[in-house]
Amino acid sequence: MKNERVASKKKIVHILKSSIYSGAENVVLTIMRELRTEFDFIYIATEGTIRKQLEKEKIPFVLLSQFNRKNLEKVLKTISPDIVHAHDFSATVLCATIPSKFQLISHLHYDPPWVNHWNLKTLVYAICHRRIQQVLTVSENAFEAMVFAKLYREKLQVVGNPIDGERIRRLSKDENVDLKGKVCNLIFVGRFVEQKNPQRFIHIVHTIKEQYWPDIRVWMLGDGELWKECTRLIKELGLQKNIELKGFVENPYPYIRCSDIMCITSRWEGFGLVAAEANILGVPVLSTNTSGCREILKNQNDALCENDTQFVTKIQQFHENADIYGLFKQRSLIRGNEFDNVKQYMMQILTIYRELK
Repeated sequence: MKNERVASKKKIVHILKSSIYSGAENVVLTIMRELRTEFDFIYIATEGTIRKQLEKEKIPFVLLSQFNRKNLEKVLKTISPDIVHAHDFSATVLCATIPSKFQLISHLHYDPPWVNHWNLKTLVYAICHRRIQQVLTVSENAFEAMVFAKLYREKLQVVGNPIDGERIRRLSKDENVDLKGKVCNLIFVGRFVEQKNPQRFIHIVHTIKEQYWPDIRVWMLGDGELWKECTRLIKELGLQKNIELKGFVENPYPYIRCSDIMCITSRWEGFGLVAAEANILGVPVLSTNTSGCREILKNQNDALCENDTQFVTKIQQFHENADIYGLFKQRSLIRGNEFDNVKQYMMQILTIYRELK
């Protein structure tokens, strides 16, 4: 009976274009970790730092030298999956063009500006609607703003993101990460890519240093294609003693917990997972006004900044007024206690997988 049950498991492939370990990748690994007894999972992405995390969690994977249709079709033909769970637009479109019998899920983790009007990318995604069986999104508001929303509405499920508050709190106290005596006034956590806009964060730090806080201490966690540009900018602005580049950090939670303020400068966010994680650890967040962070910080509307001046001014208020900072920290903790939805999230995903035939 046991062998029959194992043999009857659905084979599900998760496909991501990226090669690093960040928000969407964390969501995928959480799904695979929580549901690995129910399904046979394989993770497909491009070669990069994600390899270390996949090996650590003993998750079957295939890493491509290049993310293109030819390589993807070859791998999928070999695996012959029942379901392909494609994450974001590029992976979805490539999978939709591959002739096969697999069921296709398109999982949209973010809402870049180009999805709100008709262009070549949105037209191609719209054309794929016959091939896509299910569309998952992290926010109904973000989805409704997408130009092709009407076309996909009947296939839509809003799933949010899985957040395990207990796990985050536990990992934040990892004894292998020694931060005793370390000071971090401001922290940036995210990929060094256009979406996250790390250069803007660096310019904000420079303004703060010049105007009122010459010895501000800052950590930047993450890596990506803009790493060299950010390194150059830090040197050019004379911030080498203020900003410490940590690179990719496998467990960012001890660093977040030890920080005074998190600053998010993203151009767009579908969900704002790192803002939720900071709130769970009681760390106040200041963020650009994106759809994802609006949802996460809904009890903290004054945490949303429309321009650099607002970032600089609010950080100054926190720095100079302990009462204002304490109130903001309390509100962060209250909101953070609302995030713990892993079981509910997994039931949604489990149902979706089971119902696809």
